[in-house]
Amino acid sequence: MTDPHLVLRLYASLWKNRPINSIEMMNTSIMSDLYDENTHPRLRRTPEEKYMITRQLICDSELTPEQQRLLNDYIKVIYEQTFNK
Repeated sequence: MTDPHLVLRLYASLWKNRPINSIEMMNTSIMSDLYDENTHPRLRRTPEEKYMITRQLICDSELTPEQQRLLNDYIKVIYEQTFNK
């Protein structure tokens, strides 16, 4: 089982401009990203596109491959549970 506090630290390291201090805030931020809520409605991407963009962001980060895997796995679970994939 992945330590959620480790995932929180890894996720927060990707978003220096976002104050993410709790697991609930992290999950809310992930969902907001997947729904593309910070984009104008006419320009929003699908959750599938946003999921792939998020995965690419993680892969392009300076996190170690193991850290990238942990974070990607966590986001994948949220994505699959939310969108029944």
